[in-house]
Amino acid sequence: MQVPDIARSRESIDQIDAQIVRLFEERMRVSRDIALYKQANRMDILNPAREAQVLSARIGMLKDHTFDQSITDLFETIMSLSRQEQLRFLEEQIRARSVAYMGIPGAFSESAVVGFFGDEPERRSYPTFRDVFRAVADQEVRYGVVPVENSSSGSINDVYDLLGEYACHIVGETLLPVEQNLLVLPGTRMEEITTVFSHEQGFAQCPDFLAQHPDWTCTPYFNTAIAAKHVSETGNPAYAAIASTLAARHYGLEVLAPGIQSSNINRTRFIIVSASRNSIGVPNKATLTFTLRHERGTLHHALSSFVALNFNLTHIESRPIKGRNWEYRFYVDLTGNITDDTLTILLKSLSTFCDDERLLGAYRAAPDTRPDA
Repeated sequence: MQVPDIARSRESIDQIDAQIVRLFEERMRVSRDIALYKQANRMDILNPAREAQVLSARIGMLKDHTFDQSITDLFETIMSLSRQEQLRFLEEQIRARSVAYMGIPGAFSESAVVGFFGDEPERRSYPTFRDVFRAVADQEVRYGVVPVENSSSGSINDVYDLLGEYACHIVGETLLPVEQNLLVLPGTRMEEITTVFSHEQGFAQCPDFLAQHPDWTCTPYFNTAIAAKHVSETGNPAYAAIASTLAARHYGLEVLAPGIQSSNINRTRFIIVSASRNSIGVPNKATLTFTLRHERGTLHHALSSFVALNFNLTHIESRPIKGRNWEYRFYVDLTGNITDDTLTILLKSLSTFCDDERLLGAYRAAPDTRPDA
């Protein structure tokens, strides 16, 4: 047998590789189109049945079936890279799409948007939580950011009710430390202040600081951001507001005293909702909802389903169902083995004892909400 010319063989390899690279780039570009289709039709990125079909078809294209395992490994890798590119591409679209929040510019909800998405996405403010959910469901915006609970004051019931009402998916969450600041017109001195405006919660969170200024008049306002806007518009150096640093930026105010809240452990948990179910990041937490049948022991059996599948329940909420006295809808947050298969098994198990069981979302938990954090 004649020994091949190594230089000529390497040249052939280089030419083949150049074709492979061009075809790989083309495949990734097509993968982005598929990602947009999946997003528009609310489909999961991973489709196991389709991938199994592709592998079988690619093996069938071989002339030399000694390469069956090699071609399987190759296309499993290519499809994994395609999924990664689809997720990366969709996350990149976040910066090009708008995000809704409740309140006016400078509200703590806007701070949560910036904390999760950064400054790049367009931010749209809406007057109510319902308006945020409606905008998301109608795809006026890509995402909505709404608070669901505060570590001191508890759950935000209106948001839980809207989660049950609207076909929106939870695709992420973030924690916002509640930091209050004394905002004034630029150049204002502490001794000039006579009146402070803020939401009642803003005052309630700063008792130690306010006790140092007993002569100040504390005037409750609609919310902290509107209080900051009011101080800016009046132009009165005797006025101050208790609000966020983002509110100071929006309304041209100066932070005279930062971090005046009495507790530094107060947090508000916000969820990110979308019309698409695709999680922002790898899911390690899930939220679902269900109602119970009027049979003895149904709650016990429902909770046993979570135990049997080794899920850890991190939050349970119950809300009365409108028009049905003494009936409740349950909302459950859980961690554990969060996969499509385990969640499907869980929902099937719940269907034995529950009605209207529904997965609201599988998503990446904010670090401080994990039990092991």
